This record gives sequence, C-alpha cells and structure tokens, in this order.
Amino acid sequence: MYADAGVGIHIVKFGNIGDKGCTDERIAYYFNVAKALGAKAITREISEEAAKRVGPMADQHGVKVAFHNHTQINATTYDGPILSYGKNLAINLDIGHYVAANDDPVLAIIEKYHDRIFSLHLKDRKNKANKGANMPFGQGDTPVVEALQVLKKNKWRIHADIELEYPVPQDSDAVCEVAKCVQFCRQALA
Repeated sequence: MYADAGVGIHIVKFGNIGDKGCTDERIAYYFNVAKALGAKAITREISEEAAKRVGPMADQHGVKVAFHNHTQINATTYDGPILSYGKNLAINLDIGHYVAANDDPVLAIIEKYHDRIFSLHLKDRKNKANKGANMPFGQGDTPVVEALQVLKKNKWRIHADIELEYPVPQDSDAVCEVAKCVQFCRQALA
C-alpha cells in the first residue's frame, strides 16, 4: 500500500517496547504492526533488560529491535552483552547525539559495528567541548559527510535518516529545512 505511493517505512517506534509494563501480548502486537507496515525494525532506547526480553521475540518475528542512543552512549556501550540476546538486535546510531556526548570519533563506532547498525540518525551537533547544540547540517562538529561517505565507500546497506532537531529559522519551515538537509546529503554522496 505505502510502496505503491513511493513511501517506504523501514523503522517504527512504539514507546519503549520490552519495558516492565509492556506485556508479551503487547510486544507481539507491536511486531505484527511493524510487519504490516513493512518495517524491518522497531526502535527503542538502549536497555539491556529490554534486550534480554525482546531479543528472542525479535528473532521469532524476524523483525529487528534497534537500540537508539541519546547522550548516554560511549565507545564501549555495545561491547557488553546487549546485542547478544538475539540475532535481530541492532543499533539505531544517532551520530549527532554521540558527538555531543563523546570525545571518541563516531566513525570508529560505525566501522566497528557496521554489521549490527540498522540505521543512522543524521543530525549535526556541536561536540561536548562546544556544548552540544543542534546545528544546521555543515555547521556543527558531527562528521555527517564522512559518515555518509564511509557507508558509500564500503557499500554498507545502512539506512541514514535525517532527524531535524535544530531550531527552524523564523523565515523557514520544517519542510524547507529538511529539503536543505537532503541536499546536503546528496552533495556529500556526489
């Protein structure tokens, strides 16, 4: 239905699937809705407790659960057991949030975990030393261009989703700003 209109839904969010208050029936329902939409993954915040619970269910349903980060992530977050609870547990790496919270290069994380990254959230933020503000693409410290180029160079099939979080200028709107972000990404890949 969506594909006929040229729309693809690859990832969805249903709160924090797998948290204590979420019944097994509700989790199964979320997986079924994701499949009905054509989504290949459900995203949620990082939680090892949830990973233990939803990992086997993700494998059973054939839908990934991709853990999204805010600024709580560091270079060793995924070195632990969080991804070991199911082959369909994955990473939804927000490169802007990563840069805002860490001095470690985000490209090293992409290279290290490329086989477990389902998608990148693209945004440009200042780094930790520069107070982490969200910025228009090309004005922050996040290596958006380099991240896209490493995906292209290595032919890694990782979704790259623009996430508009910088303040929209008064003389613009969100649609115009997303169009600018798309153009920035196209130029990065040219």
